[in-house]
Amino acid sequence: MDEYVVHCWNCLGEYDALSAVWCSCNPTHPTKVCPFCLQCFCSAPKDYKDKFFKSAPQEIISDFEMFSQSRGPLGEALLRAKAITSDQLLHALKYQKTTGIKLGESLVELGYIDADTLSYFLSHQKSVMQLSLKDLTIDPMLITSIGSDYCYEKAILPVSKELLSQKEILTLAMAQPSDGETIDFVQNISGCQVVPVQSKKEEILAFLTPFVSTRASLPDAPKETPQHGLALLKKALARQASDLYIEPTEFDIVVHMRIDGILYKTSPVAKELQEELIVELKNLVKLDPSVTDRPQESRNVMKSGEIRYDVIAHSLPTRFGENISLKIINKATFLKPFDQLGLSQDEQLFLRSVLSAGSGMIIVSSPLLQGTTTTVYSVMGELATQSQRKIVSLETQNICTVPGVTQVSLGSDRSEESAMTAIKALATIQPDVAVFADALELDSLAREIVKFSHNMLCIVDMEARNSFEVLEKLASMGISPQDISAQLVMVINQRLIRTICPDCRQHGSLSERALFLMGLTPNEAKTVQRVSQGQGCPGCSQLGYKGRMPVFEFLVPSPEFRKLFSKNPKDKNLEKEAARGGMVSLRQKVLSAVRDGLTTLEEFQKGNF
Repeated sequence: MDEYVVHCWNCLGEYDALSAVWCSCNPTHPTKVCPFCLQCFCSAPKDYKDKFFKSAPQEIISDFEMFSQSRGPLGEALLRAKAITSDQLLHALKYQKTTGIKLGESLVELGYIDADTLSYFLSHQKSVMQLSLKDLTIDPMLITSIGSDYCYEKAILPVSKELLSQKEILTLAMAQPSDGETIDFVQNISGCQVVPVQSKKEEILAFLTPFVSTRASLPDAPKETPQHGLALLKKALARQASDLYIEPTEFDIVVHMRIDGILYKTSPVAKELQEELIVELKNLVKLDPSVTDRPQESRNVMKSGEIRYDVIAHSLPTRFGENISLKIINKATFLKPFDQLGLSQDEQLFLRSVLSAGSGMIIVSSPLLQGTTTTVYSVMGELATQSQRKIVSLETQNICTVPGVTQVSLGSDRSEESAMTAIKALATIQPDVAVFADALELDSLAREIVKFSHNMLCIVDMEARNSFEVLEKLASMGISPQDISAQLVMVINQRLIRTICPDCRQHGSLSERALFLMGLTPNEAKTVQRVSQGQGCPGCSQLGYKGRMPVFEFLVPSPEFRKLFSKNPKDKNLEKEAARGGMVSLRQKVLSAVRDGLTTLEEFQKGNF
């Protein structure tokens, strides 16, 4: 089986589970990570998990069994500390099985950790896995940095912090070292890699008693939480988050922020503060606090320092209260000219020449949350400044105002009737360029757009993993391959890949065998002389990454490509013909970024190129 296509339980996106990476939530029972929403299915219902593994190919079953049988403390400690990923552990386990060497030596040989890191974790395995606190001297500032009340509530105690290979390692005494959620919280708030060790609960609490407040030491005391609506929003702005999600659960309020496309879980808010928090947030973003039984939407302009933001807010009633989601748009940086979009000089000149076409279809595509909206708006801005053509856009939601473009919002009503009404109005206007955002959700609307493309240039966005999936989706909508071939001007497919922090970037090398295990072909492996990794520093909040860069592939159909596609949209020679026509694939471009030290092999793997 070449692929195992499943639907993500979280975002419902379709992805290949065979090429997806394993999560690091549970070292012995991980699950696959959706490449679109970047969520694993550890929290999915049992029925979903059972169905996934029941139909899974033997490769996934074998990998899962290898995880479940690897109960050694070294691999678990390295995963908990986020020193390695689950996929790296899996590769090391397979390498160990082949070579017969120890797991730690496998990890070093494959380049996933260095010898100093291995020595550190091995020494802690032997001497600190069971730790007595009776004779230890502990820095009270470590307790304060996490929060004494939180430490008491979770029965944890920060023991020591030291620098190892430019990473700060925090040894954390825990009554329950398997509590992954608490470990993740401490890692987020401290910026350190956490090494959990086992200590007696009574020893931990006895040590913490002088530091905690009176309320925290009472059994029924409510949790103290300094976070409220405005504080959460300021925190999101300070971290340059693009989205803030507030999600009440049965026991607390979960808070997520999306930073550089990755969803990060921050410290939760106490359940007893739910009503106060939701009302405050709804007032901030001008949603009606008295309406709690139906969804609401609003758009606001906010200012932080000298920066103005558009904040698009949605509320959604759920079983445990209202979810609040905020999309945060930096108005000064969202609408990017081509030279700031990430296009090379040659790509800018090429795209401008293609946009001069009088008719046809240009399709901008990517998986979910990979920058398509930014590119479409950049194209609109370019068209508005470089020509005198009449430009009209139909959008489900206007993200940003583009001077020189007539922008029509379809609003939350995405019914076929309302969409067709807008299309008829567009036919009356007869613009030179029509831009459609989220318009290909309806097959009938897609067919109308193809008709429009005979008389005007149509720019459409679409969710797709690559350029060829775009063409397959169009054909599946009932549009004839001949019409697609005749009207298609270009397909742009893109991804956003995280870039290594330049302040903590370090270079190393991997054997061709290790590169092969990470998904490279033998020929590709020969071209990768070195690999790079961010070690984590204050400048990147210990993530090792700082920002994202876009990569694009341009498919411009040649006459031979059009002929092949018209005869058979699934012809296996289409990719070869596209390459002959000059298309440089996303896979090639990301590997080039790996060779240049701009991104990591982990990003290459995650992208499923």
